[in-house]
Amino acid sequence: VISFVILMFWIIRNLYFLVISVFLADGRDQDGENVKVYDAEGVVIEAEEKTGKWFYEGVTTLMTEHNLTVFLDEGQSRSLGTPVSVSVLGNDTEVNVKGAVTGIRESRSGVARTHTIEILDFDGNELDYFQILYDRVPTLPQSLHRDYGVIPHLWQNIANRVARTIK
Repeated sequence: VISFVILMFWIIRNLYFLVISVFLADGRDQDGENVKVYDAEGVVIEAEEKTGKWFYEGVTTLMTEHNLTVFLDEGQSRSLGTPVSVSVLGNDTEVNVKGAVTGIRESRSGVARTHTIEILDFDGNELDYFQILYDRVPTLPQSLHRDYGVIPHLWQNIANRVARTIK
């Protein structure tokens, strides 16, 4: 009898962790990017076009390993494919990368806009760029706290998923 109780305990416990891991895998973004950083870093963008050289200061709204989305609150919109040089100003370092404008999204007022820039060349600064990208306080919890237990966790996960599908 005691061995049956022990066996049932471990089966139920492992089933709980299996269900939680399925919820974790289900909640991940499926776009292929490993890291998305929504923290704002200062940037200076400069480029040379037929009309002349231009540069603007802005902030990042999204940083990934392959591209940047930069918010600019002044200046004219640039055409897609414009080659640019971007200086990303981190806390301890400044990284210069080269890329091309791959997307432009204007605000409702038409003055401010975001430029999505695909990074084409790190100029040997790839590790410094990754340091800016990864060297931050993690968004995941950094400590464990005692909580209510197994059933409330399952119920909370199921309720969140039902609410998300209803929207």
